[in-house]
Amino acid sequence: MEKRNQEYQNVSIRSVIIIVILVMLVISALLLTATYNADAGYSRLSVNMEEYVQWQRDASDLQIGSDYLTEQVRCFVVTGERQYLDNYFTEANETRRRDKAVEGVRKLMGETEAYESLVSALGESVDLMNREYYAMRLAVSAYGYDLKDFPPEIQAVELSAADAGASATEQRETARMMVFDEIYHAKKEAISGDIQACLDAMDAEMETRKTATQTEMNRILSQQRVMIAAAILTFAAAIGLFVLLVVRPLLRAVTYIQRDQPLPVEGSKEFQFLAREYNIMHETNQEQKKELAYEATHDNLTGVYNRNGYDSIQRNVDWDTSTLVLFDLDRFKPVNDNYGHKMGDRVLERAAKVIQNAFRAQDYVCRIGGDEFAVIMTHVGADSGALIREKVDKINEELLRPVDDIPAIHVSCGVAYGANYENFDKLFHEADAALYRVKRDGGCGCEICE
Repeated sequence: MEKRNQEYQNVSIRSVIIIVILVMLVISALLLTATYNADAGYSRLSVNMEEYVQWQRDASDLQIGSDYLTEQVRCFVVTGERQYLDNYFTEANETRRRDKAVEGVRKLMGETEAYESLVSALGESVDLMNREYYAMRLAVSAYGYDLKDFPPEIQAVELSAADAGASATEQRETARMMVFDEIYHAKKEAISGDIQACLDAMDAEMETRKTATQTEMNRILSQQRVMIAAAILTFAAAIGLFVLLVVRPLLRAVTYIQRDQPLPVEGSKEFQFLAREYNIMHETNQEQKKELAYEATHDNLTGVYNRNGYDSIQRNVDWDTSTLVLFDLDRFKPVNDNYGHKMGDRVLERAAKVIQNAFRAQDYVCRIGGDEFAVIMTHVGADSGALIREKVDKINEELLRPVDDIPAIHVSCGVAYGANYENFDKLFHEADAALYRVKRDGGCGCEICE
């Protein structure tokens, strides 16, 4: 234990506090950085998910746009209703979901594999439109429409001589076959295949991004856990040092002060300085006590403190941790009357000695009147009632045994705890009232003001 104390004898609590503050500031800065990075990671993950949803939407829009054109051209060649053809060209020239989908993927992903697959799908769809234009041109002729009322794309289509000379029924059948036959179906499958390739590439890209983001998030979370653990360890170390350098020496110092002993010089530099200063004052105080004129503070007859000593002690004692015990000799006047004043003095001497022997060296035994005594018990609180009663019983037990020719006598006692009263006058009044209640009831006892 001594070796361990020596290891810390040059440690300054101020230095420890500065180091702990600096370490905690560094850890806090790292935690804030990790938190910021985590937030950024979550933001990236959210953006990735939003982009992925948009990719899927764009790819689906191309498929939807292509399928919509197929649906409208088929409805037109089968029914001949003009509205289906108008819907076709509104989609192709105004709504343009296919073109917008390709452009959207390019903006989000750049010219990646997914983008190239979608461009290929668009190319397949555009190529298929030439076949659809021809079928619609045949349908316009078969249903007897005026060609001049149709979009330029239809007007620009030139029918083969065989198709131009065919009957309306033959033209309708040819137009229908062009958008329902295996060739048309194969081209549609090619478009769907390119779109699926785009979706697969998107899934692969998203998985790559997700893996990278998760790896980064795991790294950031690991850093946060390390920083939190470091903060906890630093805090625990600071508490341990504080207990070792301040709390433990302070608790030990309280015990030594209560015993009125010099303090051990231990703990932090600051506490060691205080301990040395206290020891100097303690030694000086002890010397001053010894230099006090014995006669000025002590009773010549009994050797205990006299009224002057009592007044000085009660003014300087800490009554929050002290207790006042008042004694009065029962039936002392008959002793003086029957045996004379010399015998009365001997009774007083014996009573003072018995009372003094019953209490501790750090308690102050005082003669404050003719046959009245007071004991100021230092560092004693409200839990000492049983101990005081035991002391009073032993005092009476001894005084009731005659010694030599000194007659038996007994005492009454009143006790009050300093912590229970706001001033000394109130404290003394209560203890004195308790004493006289004991005397009124026959004496030889003790009453404690709780």
